[in-house]
Amino acid sequence: MATTKGQRLQFDLDDDDLKLFCEEADEQIELLDASLVQLEGDPDPDLVQQIFRAAHTLKGSSATIGHKKMANLTHAMETVLDAVRQGRKSANAEMVDALLAGLDALRELAREVVTRVDSGIATAALEADLLATLEADDPDTQSLPSAPAGAGYQFSDASVQAALAEMGQGSSCYFVEVSISPDCQLPSIRCFQVLQELDALGTTLQTWPDRDVVEAGAGEFALTAALLSRQSDEQLQAAVEVVMDVGAVHVRSVPAEALGQPMTAHRVPAAAAAPGKAQLAVVESAAPGTDGGKAPKKAAAQSVRIDVERLDGLMNLVGELVIDRTRLQQIRDQLSAVLKDANLTELTENFEETTSHLARVTDELQEQIMRSRMLPVRSVLTRLPRLVRDVATKCGKKVELLTAGEETELDRSVIEEISDPLVHILRNAVDHGIETPEERRAAGKPETGTVTVTAWNQETYIYLSVKDDGKGIDTRTLRAKVVEKGLMSRDAAEAATEEQAIQWIFMAGLSTAKTISDVSGRGVGMDIVRTNIERLNGSIMLQSTPGKGSEVIIQLPLTLATTKALMVVANSTVYAIPLVSVTEALADHEADIHSVNGLKTLRLRQRLLPMIDLANALGDSRPRSIEAGRFVVAARHGERQVAFTVDRLLGEQDVVVKSLGDLVGNRKGLTGATILGDGSLGLIVDTASLVSEQAMLATA
Repeated sequence: MATTKGQRLQFDLDDDDLKLFCEEADEQIELLDASLVQLEGDPDPDLVQQIFRAAHTLKGSSATIGHKKMANLTHAMETVLDAVRQGRKSANAEMVDALLAGLDALRELAREVVTRVDSGIATAALEADLLATLEADDPDTQSLPSAPAGAGYQFSDASVQAALAEMGQGSSCYFVEVSISPDCQLPSIRCFQVLQELDALGTTLQTWPDRDVVEAGAGEFALTAALLSRQSDEQLQAAVEVVMDVGAVHVRSVPAEALGQPMTAHRVPAAAAAPGKAQLAVVESAAPGTDGGKAPKKAAAQSVRIDVERLDGLMNLVGELVIDRTRLQQIRDQLSAVLKDANLTELTENFEETTSHLARVTDELQEQIMRSRMLPVRSVLTRLPRLVRDVATKCGKKVELLTAGEETELDRSVIEEISDPLVHILRNAVDHGIETPEERRAAGKPETGTVTVTAWNQETYIYLSVKDDGKGIDTRTLRAKVVEKGLMSRDAAEAATEEQAIQWIFMAGLSTAKTISDVSGRGVGMDIVRTNIERLNGSIMLQSTPGKGSEVIIQLPLTLATTKALMVVANSTVYAIPLVSVTEALADHEADIHSVNGLKTLRLRQRLLPMIDLANALGDSRPRSIEAGRFVVAARHGERQVAFTVDRLLGEQDVVVKSLGDLVGNRKGLTGATILGDGSLGLIVDTASLVSEQAMLATA
């Protein structure tokens, strides 16, 4: 099929529908990505049903907006999955490969709805590959009867006679009443999907509302259909319940003579309908004693979707409130002394009580807003099984991925930042850590290697561990590589301890891969991982045991919106040093300061730390307003430590992180700014880059 790459596309949806479609498509595609790799072999029936339902939902949504390529491709995927669901076909590697290839195409096709530009993807070959996996089906497998194309049916004499003749061939007549969940944001699409499902199961004689109303996207929260089908009522109900957001399904058998009787429709009570929406139910006069089939009222939704921009806006407002709380507390302290001197004790107490209450409410509000921004780390971990499968296939290895702590929550901003570093680490674990099946057999290990990703919270940090049971890190190879690349002298490489040598993995330009491939070997990856994590005020640790495997542990703050910091003054400027990097703070007259080769150093716990003037390190060359070096702050990043000299210590404080803005831009040694209690500006120190740079300069 010829492609039309670059051509403008038109879809039948407005801006609000576009947003809902994209949210749902992303959700279903992520679900498929996480679940398809588990399909191979003998999958759990519930998993198969979940995958089938996701594909079915995508098919209905894409067909509703007129995206034919996407609808056709998801239909082919659904056909294959239905064969697995019914036990007519077992999922093998070829089938999963074809489904994953289709999934990759679905991502691009879903993106077309946003860009309105044809990506040029030809789906015909993908559909053929999918259907080819069904060629080995049992010969007695029969397709379900499909409904004729065309307009909706009316109960004319001719249609009744045709229906009766059809029933004589083993069909039955049913009334199918479906209610859509009141909290559904796309009721018209769900009605259309139900109608598609019914058409695939038999002949739809008539619907309420009419078929043309449903197909025009005007369906609401209920659909009733008269259907001829060879399926049982249980099969019909199970098939319709596959559609997402279906609340209740009632299937009733109708006697043949009822088809010739007049049919009427009436409104159901408002209590059974969605707020502000009317529902329709069918009552047949030929069967007055039958149940009206009213759908039970569905419980109110326990959660709502909130636009991320709104959450960000709320977080900014809470940040301003936190700043005002700090300012008010400072004003309280200043006024308290004045009011007490004026013998206004009662007024002082009332003011302090009100200020304390405001502080408590602000803290609770900040905590609740932070919780609303939290997402389970599962949203990151669900993308990893596909990655492990692809890398293992390319490397000719067998790898099983295990995950734990999927419900551990962290701020959405951290989730966005951690995804890429985690992918790098996992690729390295499969490519470098896990051995080939032959090597594992020779070492007395199972052919299939194991990579375990675990997440957990501890205090105000989240930890992510990637552990493999592979061969571990060969430090002999590392020592040879750093010398070969000119990164270290031979004597220094040989003198390093095993623990020090392992950390060389994070050196820029260093790779232990024997060949360059699209998986690894170009000397980029782990150094970028460390840089990105350090930029987030996090840390990364690596442990390895030869022959048993390696473990990488990432430590990150739960949120990037606020941070605990030690507030200091250097040359009349207030700086915030993240507490995660501060090891000690002391007055210079109490510090054990020495001069080594003309440089001032601090002896702290049997270790010499280079002393760096904080203001000078950040490019502040203004004349000193007071004598510097009155206090010393020891800070560390990884294994490196330095001692910053500052003028004053202001104490610990929760600071709201603000961007420096386009006018200031990125500044060396700074990650952002914060508003102080008196309304002035404080600068947040990028401890990671500053410690690394100053430690290297001091040892050069």
